[in-house]
Amino acid sequence: MKTPTSEQLTSILLAATALIPDHGFRYATLGLLLSAVILCKIHLQSPSMQLYQLAVSLNQMEEYIQEAMVEAPQSYSELRDQRRRLCEVAKTAPRIKCRILRPETKAFSWKGFRSLSKDISERITRFRSLSNEIGECIRCVKDIRTDVELILEAERQRKLAGDPTETPSTLAVI
Repeated sequence: MKTPTSEQLTSILLAATALIPDHGFRYATLGLLLSAVILCKIHLQSPSMQLYQLAVSLNQMEEYIQEAMVEAPQSYSELRDQRRRLCEVAKTAPRIKCRILRPETKAFSWKGFRSLSKDISERITRFRSLSNEIGECIRCVKDIRTDVELILEAERQRKLAGDPTETPSTLAVI
């Protein structure tokens, strides 16, 4: 399932408000839709959603490497190295998930209420660090995908540069 981009959400927002004839109702609807878009954007950028996207990309990448090993058995060792890199990224994902799920909130107290602004800034920096770590993992998965695609393309080029009588198109002509 693809998530809508901010441009798509904005165009939907403007199209929906253009259909409303009453100005007062239009602006109220625009405010509600804008708040919904902001909440949706916050949800899409939350660490839990990013972790979900990372898990999906890890699964897809594992399947892609399996298919690549079948397609290019001569490059097995290179693909095995890419699978090892993928496993290293897959090992960091549960650690990040544990850090997300670890409760760091304390019981409410009036002394803690005075330091609420400090607590909020700590949570924001924790949120940013988690998002940065997840983003780094996603970039690693994309790099692995690029490397696997390069390995497959090199294997295809080797097959094409090899004996021309062994290519399927030549055999079909003969």
